[in-house]
Amino acid sequence: MSDTTPRTDPYAAVEPDPDATDGACLRVTLASGRAVRFACTIPVTGVLRLRQEGPDATSDDGSPVMTPVATRPARVVAVPGGVEITGPGVRATWRGGQGLRFGAYERFADPAADTVPFSAGYEPPSPGHPVGRWVETIHLAPDAAVYGGGESYQGINLRGRHRRLRNTEESRAAGRDSAYLNVPLIWSDAGWGLFAHTGGSVEADLGATHSEAAEVAIGSRSLDLFLLSGTATEILDRYQALTGRPRDLPAWAFGVWMSRSSYFTADEVVATVDELHEAGCPVDVIHVDEWLSESVLDDAAWSTAPDRARFPRGWARALAERGVRTSLWINPYVKRGTPLADDLADRGFLVTDGQGAPVPTADNPDTFVIDFTDAAARAWWGRRVAHTLEEEGNAAFLADFGEEIPEEAVFADGTLGWERRNSYGLIYQDAISEAGLAARDGDFLAISRSGTAGSQRDPAHWAGDLPSTWGGMVSTLRAVLSMALSGVGVVTYDAGGYWTPDSYALAGRLRRTMEPYRVPADVEPELYGRWAQWAAFSPIMRFHGTGRREPTAYPEPARGAAVAACRLRHRMRSYIARASAEGPPLMRPMPLAYPGDRAARDADLQYLFGPDVLVAPVLEPGGHRALWVPEGDWTPLLGCPPLSGPGWREVRCGPGEFPAFVRAERGPAAVLDG
Repeated sequence: MSDTTPRTDPYAAVEPDPDATDGACLRVTLASGRAVRFACTIPVTGVLRLRQEGPDATSDDGSPVMTPVATRPARVVAVPGGVEITGPGVRATWRGGQGLRFGAYERFADPAADTVPFSAGYEPPSPGHPVGRWVETIHLAPDAAVYGGGESYQGINLRGRHRRLRNTEESRAAGRDSAYLNVPLIWSDAGWGLFAHTGGSVEADLGATHSEAAEVAIGSRSLDLFLLSGTATEILDRYQALTGRPRDLPAWAFGVWMSRSSYFTADEVVATVDELHEAGCPVDVIHVDEWLSESVLDDAAWSTAPDRARFPRGWARALAERGVRTSLWINPYVKRGTPLADDLADRGFLVTDGQGAPVPTADNPDTFVIDFTDAAARAWWGRRVAHTLEEEGNAAFLADFGEEIPEEAVFADGTLGWERRNSYGLIYQDAISEAGLAARDGDFLAISRSGTAGSQRDPAHWAGDLPSTWGGMVSTLRAVLSMALSGVGVVTYDAGGYWTPDSYALAGRLRRTMEPYRVPADVEPELYGRWAQWAAFSPIMRFHGTGRREPTAYPEPARGAAVAACRLRHRMRSYIARASAEGPPLMRPMPLAYPGDRAARDADLQYLFGPDVLVAPVLEPGGHRALWVPEGDWTPLLGCPPLSGPGWREVRCGPGEFPAFVRAERGPAAVLDG
């Protein structure tokens, strides 16, 4: 993002705006002489909002990202060389153009500013960045970690990294520094946070170019910046006060979700449930990808009606009689050349090039994008969702895709593709949830892949199409823990991983006939057992992949370990529901669970599950795991020896054992029903 040639027109001077009637505005002059006006408000105690005013000002009205927030003016007074800004929980100073300071948040000011290769201010459009950007700089304290940004396959601590927060179709990769779901929230355990109100891309150089400096570049017509102060818990709580808190989920959502890509007939789905029940394995929800008269893998669109030869009317009733709900795959695209695509284009319901012609997704020339900013298109979508729920009898959707919005697209509300790159997944998700919750009187859940700030309001989200490898499992763990530290707390993933090369190739061939009972088990059994055990201690326990993911498809001891994990999950549902309603994420990474404890901060591949369960997934063959044990005594839930802390400990787990421990003073009865 940064090089040695300054591109930014830096802030040069700041003063109270002489034209402000309420005394809560700044007049900031850039080095070019351009003057910018910022309104200063305190929307939440401990949060300073700097909102650029003018014709392109970002509005809260209709923003999918924000919830209604206070417009409480800050107090702005002149001090030598600049201004002081105060309000509830806020005391900030801005001097000399660059010298903004609010608690632990500190920009580089002279003379230190001359030692770093970037400045705060406005970066005009350039060939590499055709959209203008607003740049913030932050001094990184010597021993501080940096978190947030949404999904990260490379770990929760972003210090020393360059993150491009731009939603991307990952194409079944792992370990790369790009993601399906990005959140423009960056925060540090030093006590500061930065949240950019934008639906577009953000680039963050977090000590990658200069070890003690961060640069955050926000692609936006105008700047709407929130600076947050406090502890880790306070920062995330204040962020959710701005963008929304998760709604409560129906109790069945915390059970066992079974899936593969895919069951091809209704009879195969019922037979699979019966097979699992006969093995003593509980199932609460079963998901079907291939229920349409088109192929998920080939068409990547929702353009057709159900395939009634394979899924006749009323097919889900047999599952409901067994106490199992159904989930169906959908996405927000339609295939070029289909009758539905032609009809929606004629009605103006698709994202266009500004001249009326539909534009395809950035990664697929054959799929067009539904425009959820158009009220009539959104109403049509709502009727489509409600009709599907009534006709198919499903209670859930897997809401796939939504990442690859072309930069040049034009939406009905006038926004452009670059402004909707990240927030399209959010408005897609909002449209599904609004229709589904109304149609089923709240007894509904959609699991989404894309999203951004505000997406946490309507859980849940899954970590994408990760490979069925040990490395894929590690990347998945890193991703969901990073999501939790970005305010997205109800997360899930494909237990067992999504794909292997052979099973993915076979999945494509099987789509030609949709012949049932042909999908093989494809995960190395030890890995499958470990992933199943970990899934039991996740907000939503969901199996999925291009091969078979049912425990009954695998040999002992993996089969027995997976069945036992599913049974244990059933006994934990009440604990999970209670913990989910508490406020903090269900998966609480150690920097959040034990803020300020350096040893806990280093334990970045483990977490608390709710307030009382310590989880350290087995991430390598052989069952060995080193973990940091918090203070006190910890009782095992799946067979490992009891542990006492604080300190690092090592365990070696047999196939049926797993490093999950409950606080001894609470005891297993606190988390297990019956």
